[in-house]
Amino acid sequence: PPRPAAASTMAPDCAAAGAASGAGVDDRTELLMAEVPPSPRADRAPGPWCQGAARRSVLLGIVGAALAAGATWAAARATVATPSVASAIVPSVAAQDKAEEPTVARGPRWRVVRGGSDRYPELQLSNAGGAFAPFQLRGFDYSPVTRCCGNNDAAPFQKAAYTRDIPRMAQLGANAIKLYGMCDGILDKSNLCGPLEPGCERQPVAVADVVAFLDFCYAHKIFVLLSSRPAPGDVDAYTHLAATYGGHPAVAGAIVFDETLDLPNFNAAAKALHEGFSVALGLVPADTPVEGCGRIVTTAAQMQVPTRAFQEQYGQYINLWGFDPYAEWSYSRNFLPGVPYKPYALMETGLLGAGNLGCRDDCPPCKSCNPQECACTPCSCLAAPWKEYVQWTTRAAISGVFIFEWTDELWKGGATVVGGSARAWARGVGHQSNPFCHETRARPRGGGPGFDEANHGLFAVSLAGDLVPK
Repeated sequence: PPRPAAASTMAPDCAAAGAASGAGVDDRTELLMAEVPPSPRADRAPGPWCQGAARRSVLLGIVGAALAAGATWAAARATVATPSVASAIVPSVAAQDKAEEPTVARGPRWRVVRGGSDRYPELQLSNAGGAFAPFQLRGFDYSPVTRCCGNNDAAPFQKAAYTRDIPRMAQLGANAIKLYGMCDGILDKSNLCGPLEPGCERQPVAVADVVAFLDFCYAHKIFVLLSSRPAPGDVDAYTHLAATYGGHPAVAGAIVFDETLDLPNFNAAAKALHEGFSVALGLVPADTPVEGCGRIVTTAAQMQVPTRAFQEQYGQYINLWGFDPYAEWSYSRNFLPGVPYKPYALMETGLLGAGNLGCRDDCPPCKSCNPQECACTPCSCLAAPWKEYVQWTTRAAISGVFIFEWTDELWKGGATVVGGSARAWARGVGHQSNPFCHETRARPRGGGPGFDEANHGLFAVSLAGDLVPK
């Protein structure tokens, strides 16, 4: 929802620039990405986030007319304009706005503008055939694995889960979710789509179920970053993913692996996405720069991402760099000269501000709030840094922020500690033999991440399957 105008929250250099130019700066867009620079930069001239404010006066976090009209995917695929890609990506942002861009029934289209020494990079969205304007992805890592189930990639596509969760996300003001893997009957061999554990209840997933999920997300103005896991056949999986779902208007793009990277096949997987998305949107892949293929091609790696060597070797078909720094990382704080400067997104950030810590609301009091002393961390210990972090996201110069994670996942309490697989843990007879049925209420003796990982959700889930806000 739009935030009320509050001039005091505007970065000082942007406020001054707006006053000097007479431009009506809309805080809902300018402050979505404009962060107060650190003091060494305070005396610099207003940057590009402050320039052209009128051009960026559309709030793209609320997706807009085409989504509100409830256009269907079938309608979106009905007409594909003949592309003119020669002018799709040009150095000037202003020139880009004038360039002809192919559309899929005036549906959402994405592109990136590289940054440099004089400007931040931008992720941009054109909605309903309108002008491109800056967009910040803001949402959640989504893996709503239910009680008694091991880790699996069918969970996001269970209707009971997503019809419960997606409207609540939209209510909170989120505009995107990120997946870790997918099942649809074809992707299964490359993802976690195996047999059920004792007591686990979930339905098999087919292509039609994924499309229904995407339709529901689209109707609630939530974009989706699809993903597949590193496994034999993963390049074929990404080829199928792009060809089958790339034209759906809810699909913002896809993630090339998550933390565990198949580096020998990384470039081939990214290329498969680039080519598949281009074709799905009526473009000629060989003539389409990666910045203008209409969808986001990203990853969710760790601190190898913001380095010249990694980006030069693996960045040919990536147009946005996603990674998990668990820090308040932004362009104004962490500008890295010398690397190909595409937009960045924080693919995982936690409830302890940007830190990595879980909590429960039924813990005994622990005044120190020190994880080394609190066997069970009360959520009250995380309240202040969490609120500060949410405020930071509203002004951070970064192209995306995803919170880890939407709901608690019980399977992590045991499997994370011992390194066991879901199948290994499910041996035995009856629910008592399946630790995925039980909540992790304290850290294991000797430490370990089990408590935090199992209780990392913004919401707990009741025995009846209802969301319980922390």
